[in-house]
Amino acid sequence: MVQKVSKKIKFLIAVTGSLLITSVTAFGMYGADGNDWINFLTHGNQFRARMEQLGFTLGNGTIKGTLGVKADGGWMGSILTGDDKDIQLNATVSAGIGYTSDMLGIGLGYNFTYIDKYLQVHTPTLVFNTLNNNLRLAIPIQVAVTDNAYGFGKGNTKFTGIGFNQIELRYYTGIDAFNFIRLDFSYKNGTWEQTSLGKGSIETFGMQLRLYFLNTQVGNVTVNPYIRIDYHQVLKGDYTLSQNGFSRDYLTIGDMYKNEGLYALGENETQSDIYDVSPFYLSIKPVLSLAASSDVVSVYFEPAIGYAVTSEKRKDVAQQTSHALTWAAYGELYITPVKDLEWYFELDVNGNVNGSTTVANVNLPPVLFETTTGITWYLPSLDGNTAQ
Repeated sequence: MVQKVSKKIKFLIAVTGSLLITSVTAFGMYGADGNDWINFLTHGNQFRARMEQLGFTLGNGTIKGTLGVKADGGWMGSILTGDDKDIQLNATVSAGIGYTSDMLGIGLGYNFTYIDKYLQVHTPTLVFNTLNNNLRLAIPIQVAVTDNAYGFGKGNTKFTGIGFNQIELRYYTGIDAFNFIRLDFSYKNGTWEQTSLGKGSIETFGMQLRLYFLNTQVGNVTVNPYIRIDYHQVLKGDYTLSQNGFSRDYLTIGDMYKNEGLYALGENETQSDIYDVSPFYLSIKPVLSLAASSDVVSVYFEPAIGYAVTSEKRKDVAQQTSHALTWAAYGELYITPVKDLEWYFELDVNGNVNGSTTVANVNLPPVLFETTTGITWYLPSLDGNTAQ
């Protein structure tokens, strides 16, 4: 038993060492969100190169590791940029190590996100699988601290950010009538402390629930509808000066630091001093997922239509509420000319709505088009077995 453990420890060191040695050219592919890391323990050995991610996952079936970058900030295909004055890291750097077995799997990931030369965000993530990988949990914790925010001078403006960046739970029930549950939670707290103005902070909460049901085979197509519910709310913050109001998107610590400082609430103020109903966003969206595959091509589609409401009520002002009928079309295409090589194409088309409001952006076409593409090369296991 001791000999087996010793061999596993030696292999863990070997994997870590090999990843560090190849770090100049080998980049990982896991971002700073829980839903980025949720499948790390189930991924086989692979090299992935896409518009927004580039990297390896390597292991021997028991111990695995990853290292690299992902374009969490939207800088497609860009890792570093710079000039004679400054160097900007545009991608999130990720690294992780994991242990898997038939009973359970456990892993630890880490992300480094460069906001500017005054602030960087650190995100350790705990990943846990059990029940033959049917129950999966990812818990990322974001931390960012600086005493020289925005370069105003050391000690002049301090910023502390902490949060849970989409804690995600997935449970595959094995029952077609109600086959899959996915639940995400997000909490962020940003605090600014200035020598002249005192301390102020913002707190936000977000969640997403997906309930999949009636997993059915209709001819050659797998049909699996689900209900998606999104909810976001300001727990602390004054958005009366914001033109767009509270964002309906998940705020990262970096977003707070760059864009939300003006809305921070003083340490002696409470949310009820400003709002009777704190700003919130609620969306309910029925989605129809459709999947089909052949020996070479696999496709996955998600047409959806739904309802969204944003609302807030400030003190001594009538409640402001807006309603919207939303729609979306999402698709994935996989082409596998040989077993171990796959080309991937992802497409997301939805209504042209600004990320912070429910109003269409007149400066853009009537739809919002997002896409990414790239390849995955499935590699042999490091213990000499064929590709996983």
